Amino acid sequence: MKRILLINFLLSFAFMASAQLVISEISYNPPESGTDSLEYIELYNETNATIDLAGYIIEDNNPDTILNGSVDAGAYVILAINPTAIMTVLGVESIEIERIATNNGGERLAISDPNGNLIDEVTYDDQGEWPDFDAGTDGAGATVELCDVTSDNSLGSNWGVSTNDLGVMVGGISFLGTPNAANSSSCEFVPDHIVEVSNNKFTPKDLIINEGESVRWMNVQGFHNVNGSLADYPNNPEGFTNGNAASSPWTFDFTFNVEGVYDYHCDPHVGLGMVGTVTVMGEVEPTIPVYDIGLVNTIDSDGLPDSAGVQCIVEGVVHGANLSGSGLQFALIDDSGDAISLFSNMDLGYTYAEGDLIKVTGFIGHFNGLLQTSANAVEFVSSGNDLQIIEGVSVLDESTESKLVQTVPVRFTDVSQWDNSGSSFNVDFEAEDGTIFTARIDGDTEIAGTDIPAFGTGTTYDLVITGVGGQFDNSAPHDDGYQMFPRYIDDFSTFLSVQELEGDFSVYPNPVSEVLSIDSDKVIESYIIYNNLGQQIAIGEFQDRIDVSELTSGIYRITLLADDKAKVLTFVK
Repeated sequence: MKRILLINFLLSFAFMASAQLVISEISYNPPESGTDSLEYIELYNETNATIDLAGYIIEDNNPDTILNGSVDAGAYVILAINPTAIMTVLGVESIEIERIATNNGGERLAISDPNGNLIDEVTYDDQGEWPDFDAGTDGAGATVELCDVTSDNSLGSNWGVSTNDLGVMVGGISFLGTPNAANSSSCEFVPDHIVEVSNNKFTPKDLIINEGESVRWMNVQGFHNVNGSLADYPNNPEGFTNGNAASSPWTFDFTFNVEGVYDYHCDPHVGLGMVGTVTVMGEVEPTIPVYDIGLVNTIDSDGLPDSAGVQCIVEGVVHGANLSGSGLQFALIDDSGDAISLFSNMDLGYTYAEGDLIKVTGFIGHFNGLLQTSANAVEFVSSGNDLQIIEGVSVLDESTESKLVQTVPVRFTDVSQWDNSGSSFNVDFEAEDGTIFTARIDGDTEIAGTDIPAFGTGTTYDLVITGVGGQFDNSAPHDDGYQMFPRYIDDFSTFLSVQELEGDFSVYPNPVSEVLSIDSDKVIESYIIYNNLGQQIAIGEFQDRIDVSELTSGIYRITLLADDKAKVLTFVK
């Protein structure tokens, strides 16, 4: 018998000695697009000594041995598939785990010591007792955290969503988490309302609440219960009861999710008037303020928005190409010329069109220094509104962010930067004073996949570029990385020293196959046709019908000349 007891003690001691590390935080579905670079698993060292992690095994579907690293007593460490991304975006150190890829729908995670002894395991989920997308995780921005590192981490009810905003935007969404730090979430249930039960009465007797709110009945004196069952009150929207009467102290919590009036009583004392009501009002829609863009697009000394986290409605005209294939990403500019970027990973039921006036509901934030509203609703107001363009821009900086701008004459700095594969790429241009302009050619625009324009590739400064100003600077202070985003192939044009010929002009049919017709309220003297490479294709005295049947398929520009002025139009063959 003593031997059995000794064996049991040794087994218990071995288990207790191995229970050193706790899985305390999981970033299993960060708000990224097409990548999992910010996934991580956090471990907590609950012992009073540093633990050398070399040789420990972490596993999901595939076990992976930790090659190096340690965690101090009472401290945290995170294991990540991409430590470079974790440091760049979140600013924290991590230990690389090459094969870990956490499943968005939940799976088993486990940590074992070098001898193969299981230390801790958690089977997380994105439903049931576990926090879900509606709670703020699973792609909505927050990691899941163990509320109390001494609690049973196998229970989803002991896990909550992080409330710690790391001050960075990922995919247009604020990233919330506590990597390598104490957790911020709380799992303690806090009711919205409390009714005291005592002296044969409910206090307050009649309660008015909103749909989705909770009530806690707290018996502080006497022998009572709460009975709002459908058997006693068939007109209640739904029944609720805590069972038979019992002596104090006890509490009973109930969340009211259905609108209506609820009657209830205490069974032993209903004859003494111990009754109550709960009136549940319909869900209250929050009032969201409407702000001018100029009120919410200011920044602090680090280049971060002064209005970060503010939910509001802004109104502006759509400028720029939609840079999100499945969602929305463009600039809004209002009548005052103030601008802000809009981002959503969904189209929100809005069909993009440049020149639309729209109202946008969203949260003010930034992505790598670019001030933006992370939209959750778009309301169409009108179409065909004028665009605002700033011409002769000599430098890209904070003042050009989300504005539609046109550069001073420039030329390519390195023609090999141009990529006609259809992918996104950066290309630099130089002004005559040496200023460098970086243009971001986005793969979602018509420019991607085209050949390099011929003009601007030589030694002369004969190119002007139009596009929406942007920024990509992932470290504070965010005062660098200014770019511009051309929208269409027409945003690359030859620099004309002559004034623009004003008037009403039209070319048709467009696209054209045989004869191009030109209507104008001006007397035109001559014309020049250029191809997409800026090469002169045809020139002659003006005629209102031009034979273009010999041209190959493509995009062309026709320059109409009169009185030392010029008008450039575009047509498609």
